[in-house]
Amino acid sequence: MGDWAWVHASPDDSVVARVTPFDPAFHLFAEACLEGWTNPFLVRVDELVPLRHKGYVVVMERLHAADEDRAQRLAAALTIDQEGPSAQPATSDAGLAADSDVIALRTRVEELVAEGDRRFRLWGGADIRPANILQTLDGQLRVTDPVFVRGLDIFEAIRDGHADRLGDFSRTDLHDFLSIPVFPPGPETDALRHKVDALLS
Repeated sequence: MGDWAWVHASPDDSVVARVTPFDPAFHLFAEACLEGWTNPFLVRVDELVPLRHKGYVVVMERLHAADEDRAQRLAAALTIDQEGPSAQPATSDAGLAADSDVIALRTRVEELVAEGDRRFRLWGGADIRPANILQTLDGQLRVTDPVFVRGLDIFEAIRDGHADRLGDFSRTDLHDFLSIPVFPPGPETDALRHKVDALLS
């Protein structure tokens, strides 16, 4: 389980289903993968299944925790002007940065960042960091979640009553946002839902 989605492995441990009520950044990424966005450093996405409203399930290859040093080196090689929630400097590897597959992936992520920036005013940009790099059973590194929307800013806009910052999202979108795993059921989340109703009534 993460902040935005629940992840369930298949019985044979070959694929996972990433289930979320709302995550526009990962949806944009999964769509790009399904449209032929392939690269040996990119997670394989098999299917994108719609749920109610803008929720969805992504069926993707099963991955495992990556070797920390190798993940840091790939993150550094793919560095884009990023502002991810936990972006950290990583050890540079000039040889890896010059790899043709790394260059191609960096270019495609930059294109995805630009597309998200056109679509969302609370778009975050690139989020390539070691925590978002996993690996296959045979050790091939995979980038899994390279872009993000500013979830903290969405939360703060709801909490502080800034309807002007939420114009990209409907009331239903924001109720679904408040259903992602980071918001546990209870009075605090219910109060945020009431604020959404008051802001977008």
